[in-house]
Amino acid sequence: MKIAIVEICELNHYSAVKALALTYACDSKNQVTVYALPSFGVFKSLQNEDRISIIEKKASQSTASFLKQINQFGYDVLHINTLSKYHQQFSAINWKSLVLTIHNSEVWFDNAPNKQFQLLKYRLKHNVGSLKQRLYLPIKYFLKGLSKHSHRQKMLAHINKNQQKVLVYSQSQKHFLSAYLPASQIVVFPFSVRENYKDLSKDNSKLRVCIPGSVDNHRRDYDGLFAMLKNKHTQFAGKLCIDLLGYIPANSQALLAKIKELELLGIDFVYNTTFIDEDSFDRRLYSADIILGNLKASLNTQSKYGQTKETGVVFNMIKAGKPGIFPYTYELDPDIAPFCLTYGDNLNDVLINFIKNPAELEALKTQAEFVTRAYQPVNLYPKLVKQLTS
Repeated sequence: MKIAIVEICELNHYSAVKALALTYACDSKNQVTVYALPSFGVFKSLQNEDRISIIEKKASQSTASFLKQINQFGYDVLHINTLSKYHQQFSAINWKSLVLTIHNSEVWFDNAPNKQFQLLKYRLKHNVGSLKQRLYLPIKYFLKGLSKHSHRQKMLAHINKNQQKVLVYSQSQKHFLSAYLPASQIVVFPFSVRENYKDLSKDNSKLRVCIPGSVDNHRRDYDGLFAMLKNKHTQFAGKLCIDLLGYIPANSQALLAKIKELELLGIDFVYNTTFIDEDSFDRRLYSADIILGNLKASLNTQSKYGQTKETGVVFNMIKAGKPGIFPYTYELDPDIAPFCLTYGDNLNDVLINFIKNPAELEALKTQAEFVTRAYQPVNLYPKLVKQLTS
C-alpha cells in the first residue's frame, strides 16, 4: 500500500505520526510518506526508518496548493493526523481514501452554536487569572469556534457521503462517537506505540511517581495532590519522589512555592520550568515505577477525558510499559484497565501501600510490561488493516 500521513498543524503530535508510520512500515510492501512543515524538524528522524520518507511544504507554496498536491498522488490510505488549523483549506479538498484523526470529539460532533454559547458562558463564569484569561480568551475561542464549525461540518459530510473513516485513540472514544457514526467508520489506534526500552526503575530506592504533561491546575488537580502530600508528609518523607515530567508554565509558577515547601518536608521532586528535550523525557519516563494521571476528568460542559478526548498519560504508559493510577471519574479503556488502579479520596493509601508492599508494585509493573506488548507496531498492524478494510 501507499500511505500518506499529513501533519501540518501540531508539532507535539509527532508521537501519533511516528506510531502510524512505524506500524505501516512493518509490512515490506508498504511505502509511507509523511507530509510536514520544515519547522517540524523532529519528523526528519523518521527518514532513518525503512519504507518511510518525508516531504516538507516549501516556503513558497501555499497551504491549499500543498494539500491539493498530496490528494492527487492517489494514496491507498491518507491520514490527516491533526486538523486544528487551516480549516478552510482542508475542507475545500475532495479527499480520497481519507482517515481523519479526531482528537477532541466534542468540537466535531453535537457542537451547534447554541452549545458553543453555553461553553462560553461556562468559561466566563469559571475561568480564573488575569483579565485576558477570564474575558478575552473565552470570547476569542468562542468566535474562532463559530468560524471553524461550518468547515468541520463540511469535512464530516464528505466523510459520511464517501463512507470514509475517522480515527480515535481509545475504545471509550469510539463508544462516544458511535452515537454519531457507524462503528465500521471508526478506527481505534493509539497515539503512541510500545517502544523498545531499558527499564531504569529497577534500582529506585524510593517510590518514583511520574506525572507526564504540562504542570497546571486547568487539566490536573495539583492543588489536591500537594495538599494530600503535605497532610501525610510524615508517611512519605524520604520514601517518595514525584517527577513532574513536563514544564511549569508562567501562569503556574505559584506551584513552585508549594513544591519547595514539600521538599523541605522530605518529599523529593524533579521538575522543570522550561521544555524538556526528548532524550531527557524518555530517560525520566523509563525511570518511573508508576505513572499518575491526576486528571480533572471533566474540563468544562463539553470536554471529558476518557470520553470525548484522551490523555497523554495513557500514551506514555503504553510507550514505556508502565502501570498507572487514575481518579475513579476517568473512564478507563478496557485495554489498559488490567494494569491500572483508581482512587477517590484515598490516593495517599494507594501510594503508601506501594511503599510498604513493593511486591505488589512489582507485580503490577510486570503486568503492564506484558500487556503493552500488544501495542508494538508489528502487533498493531493487522488490527489496523482489519479496521481500515471492514
